[in-house]
Amino acid sequence: MMPAEEDDAPGGLEPFAAQVAHDFNNLLTGVLGNLELLEMRAARNKIEGLESYLSGARNAGARAAGFAHRLLVYSGRTARPAEPVEVTALLRTLAGQPEGRGVAMTLPPQTLFAMADPDGLQQAVVELIENAREAAPASHALALRAALQDGMVCIEMRDDGPGMAPEVLAQAAEPLFTTRANGAGRGLGLAIAARSMERAGGRLVLDSAPGQGCVARLLLRPAEG
Repeated sequence: MMPAEEDDAPGGLEPFAAQVAHDFNNLLTGVLGNLELLEMRAARNKIEGLESYLSGARNAGARAAGFAHRLLVYSGRTARPAEPVEVTALLRTLAGQPEGRGVAMTLPPQTLFAMADPDGLQQAVVELIENAREAAPASHALALRAALQDGMVCIEMRDDGPGMAPEVLAQAAEPLFTTRANGAGRGLGLAIAARSMERAGGRLVLDSAPGQGCVARLLLRPAEG
């Protein structure tokens, strides 16, 4: 796990998020290191009956590491300057990964290039997919498409979930805002997508209403390939 760098990140909660991620990673290093030692000792001494507990601890550690990484992405500590990114290739790659399973993707015949941080853009798309899955967990209509729209490269994610009331929509991309019950949502996904777009000179646009699902669009400046 990569620790956060020491330079300050500008704006709002971003420096705090970076510091939390840094401290969280340090704590995880100790926890996961001791877990590995426990696994080695259990194997060496042929202690049985621990595998389910060890597996649960490993999975929890992996989720915690993923959360720390997302905090770093939000903070901008891992961001790179915008560069030409082949959007169509990035989406095709995602389609073959676990994050893209169950999502119907529609790509244009022409190759689309946009100005973005490649890792930040991929994370933003993943966040939109995961947000749509959380909003509509039983849906078979999750749809992702890419196209040129009003001179911008548009990556659009649609779900057929319950939609959002205007007051919820107004806060949806704020960090740590969530409407999910029982901790199912962490309030970071749309905030990460929005900040990644802003750093690249683009923006996140949300369109939703109660009972009408949600359309989330990443709009980016086009670039020459």
